[in-house]
Amino acid sequence: MALLEIKHCDKSYVPEQPILKNISVAIEAETVTCILGPSGAGKSTLLRCINQLEVPSSGEIIYKGENTLAPNYNLRNLREEIGMVFQSFNLFPLKNVLNNIVLPLRLVKKMSLSEAREVAMAMLEKVGLSAKANAYPDNLSGGQKQRVAIARSLALNPKIMLFDEPTSALDPELVGDVLEVMQELAEEGKTMVIVTHEMGFAREVSDRILFMLDGEIIEDNDPETFFTNPTTQRAKNFIKRSLK
Repeated sequence: MALLEIKHCDKSYVPEQPILKNISVAIEAETVTCILGPSGAGKSTLLRCINQLEVPSSGEIIYKGENTLAPNYNLRNLREEIGMVFQSFNLFPLKNVLNNIVLPLRLVKKMSLSEAREVAMAMLEKVGLSAKANAYPDNLSGGQKQRVAIARSLALNPKIMLFDEPTSALDPELVGDVLEVMQELAEEGKTMVIVTHEMGFAREVSDRILFMLDGEIIEDNDPETFFTNPTTQRAKNFIKRSLK
């Protein structure tokens, strides 16, 4: 059984302008899925529907065999197990780096302060930022902020990590540090679904490429096939422009 299944999901704010159209895809455990496509294709909306920051207009999202859109489903459990990293970091500006990670552990996992601090420091070590534990977000580079955001999500020990264009807000010289952390997570077997424009990363790290256009998945293939022999002209044009 797939860890996560999206079945016939649609999303629209007005009926004549659908954002997602009949999306069906299964995500296996310990795989990396990269979602590619032009702006406005529905990639970020799809991610947000998975953990219900956006609620699909119709369809089902099955996690561990349960429909997460059912009225009695416990969304708190879902969001504990499906972490999300945004392009805008979303750190608490008035708390230092350590406490940005400690606070969710105390609130969500109900950890003691000492246990939460121990976990937080371990996660900062993992992303190479233990020396910045007492720094505040305003004193960090964009790449450092994003690595803190990844550490905060990892600290909750999610079964799936969602990344919504995690490097798009970064200066080019800072992108590599974030991608390196994500590559290490992939090598450790973390299940990840990543919206990205980093073509080299997607080709090297992913097990699967989903290419979206106008709210639909129009290609679903392994990275080598997608990049060397895409089946649609739109994908061919996208790859050509992206790799210039």
